[in-house]
Amino acid sequence: MEKKRNAAFWWLELLVKFGILTVGFLEASSLTFGKPIISLFLWPTVALGGILLIDRLIHWKWYWKSKNFFLLAAFCVSYVLSLLVNIRYGWYTNFRTLIWCAFLFFLVYCYKTDGQVQKNEKQFQILAVYYILMNAALSILSFYFMMTGYSQIYYQEVGPIYYIGFHWGRLYGAYWDANIGAVMCCVGILLSVGFFRINKSVVIRVLLVLNIALEIFYIAFSDSRTGQLCLCVGAALYVLLVVLQKKKRLVAVFCALIGLIIAFIIPVGIKKTYNVIAAMPKKVIVQDASAEDQSEGLVKEEQKEESKESEELQKEDTSENPKEPVQEVGRAEEYSGDITNRRSDIWKSAIEVFLTSPVVGVSHNNVLAYVYDNVPNSYLVTNDHMDFDSMHNVFFDILVGQGVIGLAIYLAMAVLSFITIVKNWSKILKNTSKMCVSYFVILMVMVTASFVMTEIVYVTSPMATIFWMCMSCLIQAASQSENKGVN
Repeated sequence: MEKKRNAAFWWLELLVKFGILTVGFLEASSLTFGKPIISLFLWPTVALGGILLIDRLIHWKWYWKSKNFFLLAAFCVSYVLSLLVNIRYGWYTNFRTLIWCAFLFFLVYCYKTDGQVQKNEKQFQILAVYYILMNAALSILSFYFMMTGYSQIYYQEVGPIYYIGFHWGRLYGAYWDANIGAVMCCVGILLSVGFFRINKSVVIRVLLVLNIALEIFYIAFSDSRTGQLCLCVGAALYVLLVVLQKKKRLVAVFCALIGLIIAFIIPVGIKKTYNVIAAMPKKVIVQDASAEDQSEGLVKEEQKEESKESEELQKEDTSENPKEPVQEVGRAEEYSGDITNRRSDIWKSAIEVFLTSPVVGVSHNNVLAYVYDNVPNSYLVTNDHMDFDSMHNVFFDILVGQGVIGLAIYLAMAVLSFITIVKNWSKILKNTSKMCVSYFVILMVMVTASFVMTEIVYVTSPMATIFWMCMSCLIQAASQSENKGVN
C-alpha cells in the first residue's frame, strides 16, 4: 500500500512540476505573455500543487530535514511580515507571489530525507528533456521570425514593453525579453551537455550538438551581455570541474581559461560575421521583359519601346532609392552614455527606497505604489523610459521588498548551500550521475544572472524552476549517506 501511494505521489509531483515549468515558458514567450492561455495551465497547477502542499504538511516529518528547510520557512515569514506592514498598498499580487515561492521552496526543492537520490534525479531529468525541447522550439521560432521579417511591439498600460522578432539591433524572437531568452539558452546548453555525457546514442548526441549550436546562435543574435556573461561563466566552470576529476588543478585552470575564451569568441564571431555579410551591397537583378516577348513574336515595336523606357526609369529609381540594408546586430550606441543600461540609477534608487523602510521592506509587488507615496522623486518613476518595479538585481529586490531581515535569510541560505555542496562534492559525484556537474554549474550561472536581473525567487520563469530542482538533487545527494544514494 505504501509503495502504491509513493508511486502515485511521485507522478503527481512530476505533473505539478511539469505545470510549473509550462507556466514559466508561457510567461517567458512574447506570444503568450499576459494571455488567457496561461490560466489554462496555471490554475490546475495551483490546485494540484495545493493538494501536494497539504500532503507534505500532514507528513512534515518526511521533509523537515531538507537542508535549509527552516530558513526557507523564515524567508516566507519575512515576506508575509512585509506584506502585512504594507498591506495598504495592496495584497493580492503579493499573495500570488508568496504561493509561487512556496511551490518552488516546498514542492520543487524539498525532498524526502529517507528517499533515494535517483528517484529525485530521474524526475528532474524527465523535466530537463521537456525544458530542452521547449527552449529549442522558442529559439527556432525566433529565427523564423527574423528570417521572415515578422516583428511586433506591445505597449501595456501597466508592465513592461515587449517585442516579437528583431528590434533595436537584437533578436527578441519568441521571448518577451532578450536577456531572459539568452539565459534560458545558457541553461539549455548546460542541460544538453549533461545529457551528451550520459547518453551514448549517436542520434541523440547529434541532436544535442545541434541544439547547443542553436542556443549559442540565439545568444549571439540577442546581443545579450547577460547571456554572454553566463555562457562564459558556465563554460569555464564546467570545464574546470570536469578536468579536475582527472587532472591537476593547474591543468584544470588552464583548460577553464581556454573554455572561457572560446565561449567569449564564438558569439562575438557570429555577430561580426553576420554584420559583415549584412553590410555587403546587394546586387539588383533587372529582368528584361522583352526577352519573353521576342520568343513569341507577338509584341509590337511601340510596346517594346515603352517597356525599354519603363526599364530605364526603374533602373534610375533603383540607383536613387536603394533598398534599406539589413539591420545589424549590436547596440553600441545604447551603451555610449551608460554602460549599465540604466541599472546603476535603478540600484541607487533601490538604496533610497530601502532606507525608508530598512527592516521589513516595502513588500515586493508594492514597490511602485510605495515609491509614488513616499519617494516621488525616485528615478524608478521619474525616468523617461518606464516605471521600474524591478531592481534588475535579486539582492536589491529582496533588500527593497523584505528589508535587511529578508536579505540576511537569503544570503544565509546561499552560503550554507554553497558550503554543503563544495564540502561534499566527492559524495555528490558518487551518489548522482555525471549530470551533477551541469546541476552545479546551472546554480552558478543563475546566481551570476541574478546580479543583473530578477531571478531565483519571486518569478515564474522556467530557469527558477530548474534552479531549485538542481539545488534539490545536489543537496539531497550531499546530505545522504552513500548507501542510500545508490540503488
